[in-house]
Amino acid sequence: MPPQEVRLLFADSNAFVENLFVENSAASVVMDMVAAGSYRLCTCQTVISDVERAILKKLGKEPEQLDQFVSDWQQLKQEVNLQVVPDAVPELVRQTYHSYIALMRHKNDIPILACALTIMPYVVLSGNREHLNDKVAKSGIPMLTCEEFLPFAN
Repeated sequence: MPPQEVRLLFADSNAFVENLFVENSAASVVMDMVAAGSYRLCTCQTVISDVERAILKKLGKEPEQLDQFVSDWQQLKQEVNLQVVPDAVPELVRQTYHSYIALMRHKNDIPILACALTIMPYVVLSGNREHLNDKVAKSGIPMLTCEEFLPFAN
């Protein structure tokens, strides 16, 4: 019997931010599952930049905490063996914009979706259900919050 393939999850920035800033969150449970090898995790460079901006915005005036959270972020990326894939090429972003903007109504998430569509992960994890919603999920990729994913994962 061949080994079962470990499914790939694609995380948006708010899944990482939730893990870093909210103790015992659903995102923390998901990250633990990934670290244990139950799933693989990827994201794109745009998401990495968004997470780092969020850390700076929240803690920019608190250098001691900032240092700790930057260290925690680096450790998390290592623990989950985070795969960072290239951002989608501009032409794919334009195509995604034309196909999905009416469903999402938020152009900033279009490059994230375009990247996810190139990878076709098992699920996109995002706390931003207003933009990465069930209508967008008709692309063939479930769009779930970490909390929604947990029962789906079992």
